[in-house]
Amino acid sequence: MKNMMRKDIRYFMMGVALAAVALSGCSQFEEENLFSESAAQRIVHYNEDLQARLVEQSSNGNNGWLIQYYVASEYEGFNLFGRFNENGKVTLASDHRFLRGGNAGNYTEDTSFYEMLREEGPVLAFNTWNDVLTVLVDPVSPSDAPKTILPDGVGLQGDQNLVFESNEEDGSIMFHGERNLAKVRFVPCDRPWETYIDDTKDTKKAITNTTITTYYVVCGTDTLYFKNLHKGIITYFDRIEDPMFSSTLTCVFTPTGFRLQYPDSIADAQFQEFSLASDKSCLLSEDEKVKVIAMWDYYIVNSRGTTWNFDQDKLTDEQKSLLALINAELKKAFDNTFNITSVGLGKGKTVASASPGPLIVFDYSYTSKGTKKKSSIGIAVTTSMPTFGQMVIKVSPDDSVDSNMDNFFTRSGGSYVESLVRQFAATFDGTYSIVPDDYFLPTGCELHAIGGGNNYSLKQP
Repeated sequence: MKNMMRKDIRYFMMGVALAAVALSGCSQFEEENLFSESAAQRIVHYNEDLQARLVEQSSNGNNGWLIQYYVASEYEGFNLFGRFNENGKVTLASDHRFLRGGNAGNYTEDTSFYEMLREEGPVLAFNTWNDVLTVLVDPVSPSDAPKTILPDGVGLQGDQNLVFESNEEDGSIMFHGERNLAKVRFVPCDRPWETYIDDTKDTKKAITNTTITTYYVVCGTDTLYFKNLHKGIITYFDRIEDPMFSSTLTCVFTPTGFRLQYPDSIADAQFQEFSLASDKSCLLSEDEKVKVIAMWDYYIVNSRGTTWNFDQDKLTDEQKSLLALINAELKKAFDNTFNITSVGLGKGKTVASASPGPLIVFDYSYTSKGTKKKSSIGIAVTTSMPTFGQMVIKVSPDDSVDSNMDNFFTRSGGSYVESLVRQFAATFDGTYSIVPDDYFLPTGCELHAIGGGNNYSLKQP
């Protein structure tokens, strides 16, 4: 059964968890007769231990901390970096888009002060201005900083006081914001900060784009969808058309993939962090039970505005013969400068058609008044997807042709050329498995005939 944790449920559960932490904290720090130390002394020791961990990872040649930092849900998560010393100084770095003074998107470091506060439990406080962090906390309009202070003073809803939650088995430290409750995760950084940023940018570029923005989220026979991963603010929904439910998930990108602010589930399988598979075909969850797959198959099959040219060397002898006959007849009808240059599946750059679907497109060149020109003509086909990664191509006798080709039929004497074109198009009828050259933004693919037939190569021009 498809399962999706709503944001309101998340926040309710967070409130319950925080209440439990508060109660346990009271028990831990106030029932002094059970311990040899006072509550205040225990908080001091917790803070000392936490500060020692922060400083140790920041020294002796280590790369400090990666800070996966979240703000309001309408904004993406940010990768910050930190190095702490024992005297209360911290150097933070990032290249996030809200840096001021012309530094937005550029690697920036700033040094300020931090303090371990003694409250109900350990609190890490960044208590002086830092160009990297404080702009995410500042109560101003993010789009007009620092001129406009918002009436409610929320800004991006970041936090500078971070309440300690737990030490994780992977060496990370979990915090939440004291005011806005967003999760903050400190991870021992495994490489120089600018290298981490560059590696993360490379991975984000490899797995996201503005052409294919929807992804299958698959576990066994269950499927949900992500949309707009490239923004770092993902819409999560149950079906492509008319979804019954949707929610928003925010994430940070990593050198291997991306990590969501909160864990979620599908078909009882938990997921939070995804990494690029070794064959680069998809992203896999921590236990590899859940896959995130770009909808490259839908992009190829529904190639509106894009033409995929057939490799003419891989056409059958029958197809080559028919293509030569079509070309010869059109040369007769016009002049010897006419020449079919390519055949493809798609819409064509200059094809004129009211058909919303793809066509078998003939690109051609000709000379007019001494100038070489290009154009295209096409016949409509039906394409469908019986299952993931497959394509069905079907041309029926009454399939329409675009207005350019209809004009060509009329000027070339009609029925004979039209019969050749329809016969040629029908030779592509069949069911094919699709193997893309890139699983996140293909520029070409192989069509492998299922149940007999010819195999084809398609490439964007």
